[in-house]
Amino acid sequence: MAEVPVIQILDKKNYFKQALVPLPNALPLPPLKGSSLRIRTEVLCLTSNNFTYCKLGELLHWWYVHPIPPSTPAPYNDASTYGRINCWGYAKVLDSTFDSVPKGSYVWGYLPIGTLPLDFQVKPGNVPGQFIVTEAYRQQQLPVYNRYLVFPESLGKEIEAKADAIAYDALVRVMHLTGYLMAEFMFPPDPTQSVNLKPEQADLTDATIISFAPGSKVGLAFAYLLRTQRPAAKPRRILGAASEYSRAFVQSTGLYDAVAATSEDPLAVLARLDTPADGKVVIFDFGGRAGVPWKWAAAIKAAYPRVQFVVVGAEVSDPAAGGGAPAQRPDGVDVAQVMADTLLTAATQKVGEREYFDGMNASWERLRREGFKGFRVNWGEGMEAVKEGWDKFARNEVQADEGLVFKV
Repeated sequence: MAEVPVIQILDKKNYFKQALVPLPNALPLPPLKGSSLRIRTEVLCLTSNNFTYCKLGELLHWWYVHPIPPSTPAPYNDASTYGRINCWGYAKVLDSTFDSVPKGSYVWGYLPIGTLPLDFQVKPGNVPGQFIVTEAYRQQQLPVYNRYLVFPESLGKEIEAKADAIAYDALVRVMHLTGYLMAEFMFPPDPTQSVNLKPEQADLTDATIISFAPGSKVGLAFAYLLRTQRPAAKPRRILGAASEYSRAFVQSTGLYDAVAATSEDPLAVLARLDTPADGKVVIFDFGGRAGVPWKWAAAIKAAYPRVQFVVVGAEVSDPAAGGGAPAQRPDGVDVAQVMADTLLTAATQKVGEREYFDGMNASWERLRREGFKGFRVNWGEGMEAVKEGWDKFARNEVQADEGLVFKV
């Protein structure tokens, strides 16, 4: 008997609320169109990114990457109230009319949460081992979400074994992509080669870096790249500004020169680090909470004239609790925004797609091999385990050193 597919459905306004919805009427599946793949999610991860996709889902069209299927029963077929959100991981190719990707192979990319197979039309990428989704409804997405990587059928053995390397691919690969773009193209070792900043803005030479949400996957990847793969323009210090919840884990990674509590006086922290009064201070906000990064920026700006603020991520907060007043941006602070897709486009235009991906993949393989000290992978199996993982995030019960990965 064919498997009855199950999908996760979320309340778009209160996305901590979820349901697992079986779709018996989705079967039998229709014939596959030309130049198409039929894939089924097999490995997925849950991170704070999933909740960012919900939080900004209308603005950045993330609710519409994987629409509610026509076979969805009431009330969950009401797309004005309910939606599906997305994850990173591996899917198996169940069927193919696209010669470059045979049936039985695997793809890595932006996937739906659930076991309902997904059909989409594709075209070859400009780099071997990649393809691009061409479906009209997907073209409102940023290109990075329509690019997929192809892997051989033999990968299935690693998936069955729940290998740590597979978990890292799901949890960290796209986070490393963002960190790599930041370290190599936004704040490159040669600041004159930045794709989007002036040289004086891009220069991290002897700067004091303060990272908020330093235990986030992007924060860890960026710190790792600065510490292990940067030949020049090295910062003076890399400080992790962590909550009490994550402080011990952040310290255990060994990626930061010092770790301070976000409740501390930022000027006392900088004095403890012997930060020169005329030194550059760069604050990277990977998702700090309650406006604390901006409060630190205001306090630091009063004593250190060269302050730069880089917005990377957003905090995870209960949507039912309301957003509160937005944090006040202090005057005189140079603010930059990290947009991974824009950086990726600029990077590939600068060096060419093949050279970019060769460099990025080599960097990723090193991180994947070495891993993050103190970080542990927690595998679950089945959609019920995914549901519990989502609820754990909603209850703020996921540990700072824990990565949630699921085989479905």
